[in-house]
Amino acid sequence: MARETWVEMELNGPADQALGFVEGYRAARPGAGPIWVAGLENVDLDGFLNALRSRLKMERHIILGREMAEVFREAISRSRLLDLEVGEVKAIDHAELPFRFECYSRQEGEAIRRLVEEDLPEDVRLEGYEVKEIVREDARGVELYGPVHDYILRGTGRYVGSVPGIITMSRRLKDQSFVHPGKVELTYTT
Repeated sequence: MARETWVEMELNGPADQALGFVEGYRAARPGAGPIWVAGLENVDLDGFLNALRSRLKMERHIILGREMAEVFREAISRSRLLDLEVGEVKAIDHAELPFRFECYSRQEGEAIRRLVEEDLPEDVRLEGYEVKEIVREDARGVELYGPVHDYILRGTGRYVGSVPGIITMSRRLKDQSFVHPGKVELTYTT
């Protein structure tokens, strides 16, 4: 099976129309394939203006399959009611997601390691993964009263892979107490 080609598409025009168009398309064609709004998926976009728009929830960048992008382009060009036009479209080679974690409980540490190391999407690999476990037997019982802990687990790493796999991992790590994912980084084809 051929690997899906993903693109980042900028929709120029009012952000509410862009998001409404995307949501309307999803509702009308539920089996058409995934479409992600970059700002809602914590994607790091180039440029100050794009970062500001993302922070203000004025998102106009979407990520979708190349074939669906052509359907979007055609639909937007045919509409007389939308004040939208397709801006830059960039092909994505792969995506990356850096993360770090720190916890003070063996039980939490084991759960975190399972979360970040196991059951990765098939097209995602873990790179630069470093884990440091510190055990201080002499500090047992002191952690309630001071900043000394008898157990510390720290780690950093980076997931590398396809856009769907990396977004899956970003969502998986998003609401974890001790795991801190960075922004999804897109690498474009040249």
